[in-house]
Order: sequence, then C-alpha cells, then structure tokens
Amino acid sequence: MEDHALYSAPPTPLPADSSPSPSPVSVRPMSNTESTYKLSEADLPTFVKLRASNRALFTGRRNSSKLAWRTILKEMGLQGKMSAWQAMKKWDNLKNRYKELKNPPPGVTVPPESWRWFKLMDDAMEGRLEGSAKVLSITSVLTSNDDEFLPSKRPSSKRHRGVEGDEEATGSQPELLLNAYDLWGSGVTGDVAQEMESDRRDIEQERAQLDSDHALMEKEREVLERERMVLERERAGLQRELAALDRDRAALERERASVERDRAQLDWKMAQLEKERAKLEREKIDIHRDRTTLKKDSTAGTNGGTSTPEEIKEVELDAEQLERRQRFLDLFEKLIEKF
Repeated sequence: MEDHALYSAPPTPLPADSSPSPSPVSVRPMSNTESTYKLSEADLPTFVKLRASNRALFTGRRNSSKLAWRTILKEMGLQGKMSAWQAMKKWDNLKNRYKELKNPPPGVTVPPESWRWFKLMDDAMEGRLEGSAKVLSITSVLTSNDDEFLPSKRPSSKRHRGVEGDEEATGSQPELLLNAYDLWGSGVTGDVAQEMESDRRDIEQERAQLDSDHALMEKEREVLERERMVLERERAGLQRELAALDRDRAALERERASVERDRAQLDWKMAQLEKERAKLEREKIDIHRDRTTLKKDSTAGTNGGTSTPEEIKEVELDAEQLERRQRFLDLFEKLIEKF
C-alpha cells in the first residue's frame, strides 16, 4: 500500500473584493523507501512484544495511537523508515491473519501452524507476552522533533476512513490530515478541499450514527436492568419457597421421629400383652386343673359318704369363684385380641 501524498497547487484566483490568499506551502512527498519498508524477521518479534507490553499506551484518546506507535518505532530505531500509520496497519494485518487462522470460516480447515507467527500472535492476544519487552513512555516522543518521524498520512479514499481498528475507542473522532485553515493557508483547493469537506460530513454522519447506537445501547441496558430486577425478585421468591420447604421438611422429620417413638412404645406394649397372655394361659390351665380336682372331690364325697354342710358350702364357693375367674379371664383375653 502506497501512502497518499499531497503536493502544492497554484492558488486559485479570488474575486476583487476578497483578500488575497496566503502563499502556497508545499508538502513533502514520501519517498519509495518510506512507503515500501517491511519489517525484517528479526524485527517482527520485537515489534509484537513491544506492542503487547505497552498496551496501556493505547488509551483510545485522540492521537494516543500515533504517539504510542511512534514510541515503539523510536525504541526499535525505525522512526525514519516506517510511519505510525504503517505500523498500525502492520499490526492490524497481523491480527487479521491470526483471527482467520484461529477461527476459520465453516468448512475451511487451515492448520494454524502453517503461519510461522501464529504462536507469537497467540501469546500476544492472550496476554502472555505482557512484560516480555521494555515498558515505554511517550515522554521521549513528546520532547522529540517531528522531523525525526515519518508523517503519518493516511490514504484519502473512503475505504480508509473511520476508526483505527481497536487502536481508537468507539466514539472517538478520527483525525483529519488537514483542517480548513491548513487548506486555505497552504493554498490547497479544488478537488482536495472538496474531498476533505466530504470526509468531514461523513465523519459527522458517523458520529451521529454512533450517538444513535449509543442511545440504543442505553435503552437495551435499561431493558436488561429491568429484567435483572425481575429475576432478582423471582430469585427472592424462590429463596422464600425453599425456606418454606425446609421448614416443612423439618416438621415432617419431627413427625417421623414422633411416629417412630409411638411405634417403639406400641411394640413394648405388645410385648407386655404377650407376656400377660402367656400368664393367663398358665392360669387358665391351673383353673382347669383345679376344676377337675374339685369335680373329682365332689364325686368322691357323694359316693363315699356324707359331707358336712360347711364342706358342701366351701365347695360351692370355690366353684363360683372359679366360674367368675374364668369369665374374667375370657373377657381379658378378648381385650388382648383386639390389640
């Protein structure tokens, strides 16, 4: 890419009632060595490392990119061979090549290793080269003479206008090579002045578009903020529901423990009832044995002789007690069977 150069032009005649224009000032054209210089294989790693280590110099403010690149070029000793614009374009080309290999289009398979500088650029873009080179300051450039550096002239075609990649932050005004006073004072008129005026209008349109985009982004941010607040409320509601579920779970655990205690107590009572049933069974057997014995004694007394009234009365009382006791045992046994 050859740099665009402006040359002196003869002043345009003015009307009689106008003041004479200042004398024309010639602009130095760039030589072929300035426009065609390429970094050597030894300089390119230093170029990338200095750019990665001095990222803080590229603040996005006006002229910060030009001053930062001049600082890097002066550190490499290339301030007389390469302009800041050329350095910036070289960096953009390296980044574009890296991105093409890092994220190729769908259906395209290109091994990143096919480009020898891919590993170097990958380290630079991922931040692994920070501190690998000297940290510079633009003070040396600010105190230097501008004659030490090549002029950072950009092509005037519309495809080269706009923001300098990621070197200038979004919304910053791109630099114009010459302002209206320079055009008038240097005697540059005609097509060049019209082109510069067209550039100015385009920049104003771009600024208006950026302002519109900024307003749209603010609206979207407000919408996102409202959605975030709704999500916060929903999350608070979910937290309350989770707390209620935890309380219900704790209540269920307490009820389960109470049921377990009641079951254990019921098992103990059942064991006691089993013991009572066994005891009743033994007493029932004893009662049956006593009843049999009484019947035998009664039969023997009737057949063997006379018995006294007291003996007969005692036998009747024992039979009646045994009968009541038997009924009581039957009722108690039925009660146990219900449990």
